Amino acid sequence: MSPLPSQRRSPSPLRQADTPGAVRDRRAELGRADEARAEQREQDDARNDPNATKWRYRPPQRDEKAQE
Repeated sequence: MSPLPSQRRSPSPLRQADTPGAVRDRRAELGRADEARAEQREQDDARNDPNATKWRYRPPQRDEKAQE
């Protein structure tokens, strides 16, 4: 039987058995990963063309001859 949602263990990477040095190293590693993701996000955003019409919504063109 699975535990109730309130009884589930936290997915936190910090563990009670970790030494302070291991906790510090893990936090530093996670911080570097966050910085790398932020940098990659900025690079990806810079490559996106805000004026690209390919992705812009265009309502369907009404064919006037079909309605006559």
